[in-house]
Amino acid sequence: MNQRLLREACRIGTVGVAFLALSGCFSDNTVKHSIEDYAERLSRVLDTPLPPSFDDNIVRPLPTLADSASLRHNIEPISINLREFYALQDCELGTVVAERNTSLGKSQLPSQRLVHESKLLTVLKECEAALQNEQGSGNEKLADTIASWRKQKTIDYAKTWANLIQGSQELRLALNTPQRLFSVENNKDSLSSVNALFYLTTVNNAANLATPINSSELENQLHIVRSGRLPATLWQTQQTLAHTLSELTHMLSPKLEAVSCPDGRASDQAKILRNVFYLFFIEKIQPVGSLVNQYHYKLSPLWEKWLNEPSLHNELKRYIENQTQEGFAQYSDAMKSHVSLWQQFLGRCNLSPVATG
Repeated sequence: MNQRLLREACRIGTVGVAFLALSGCFSDNTVKHSIEDYAERLSRVLDTPLPPSFDDNIVRPLPTLADSASLRHNIEPISINLREFYALQDCELGTVVAERNTSLGKSQLPSQRLVHESKLLTVLKECEAALQNEQGSGNEKLADTIASWRKQKTIDYAKTWANLIQGSQELRLALNTPQRLFSVENNKDSLSSVNALFYLTTVNNAANLATPINSSELENQLHIVRSGRLPATLWQTQQTLAHTLSELTHMLSPKLEAVSCPDGRASDQAKILRNVFYLFFIEKIQPVGSLVNQYHYKLSPLWEKWLNEPSLHNELKRYIENQTQEGFAQYSDAMKSHVSLWQQFLGRCNLSPVATG
């Protein structure tokens, strides 16, 4: 074994011994660091430069999400004349409508607008029923008017929900602005984020609103969505893996083919390469790929609902579709090609993927 390969073997061995002991010290490391370490080790062992893209930041931003103003539905509030307003004093409807017309009501956040609309739908139904039960009161016409309002506000409710999904700061950050990539050790909020996103989908059903939306619960779920930013984290991770693994596969293909394994006997260089593959790809990168697969399939039913939701803008649907279909396919292909390349090399050299001690 020449001196350079001996030094590299010592470095890899040190990594192997220290990996478990030091993993707790690097709990904030994401797959970006693992990819960079993996590429650097391969470059040293093969004595070849890294692909040009590794000289820059390998984590690229996600495609820009359309401006919230271009996605927003304009929704007209209910207008009640004075005669109708006074006729509704025994009904909570007048109070709810008045709340919307205050300066505070006109500047509500998308989440609180949805809470208001859910409350409005509830009291419309209650008020209509109360007026219809007052036989001979002369309120039949007003009851019919309220019925028409309820029909319109049921249509508007889906648009109000869409404004929350497309325009709230929490959702826009969650869909487009990740704070980091996935890591093996630090994804504790991801399952909570899945549940929170599905919760937001359940409140888009005006027909099943027996009671108004609980404002505190809605805000809590939005906080989880904003904190975790799971979709954007997932999509930027899969994008990074797709890009970097494709580059590394292209670089490795001729280099691994040139590594000597006469009659299937592994050379010292082949053994070191196998150790690099195990310690960095198998131990650190592939588990993150498993997380990408896991959360892709967990969220797939949610995206299917959103892509079939008429109230959501086509621009948002195209953005989601590009990430969940084209982006995931590119990631899957890059992962499969990279693994296949190593399988061919290890098979030719009669090596298992498990690193030696």
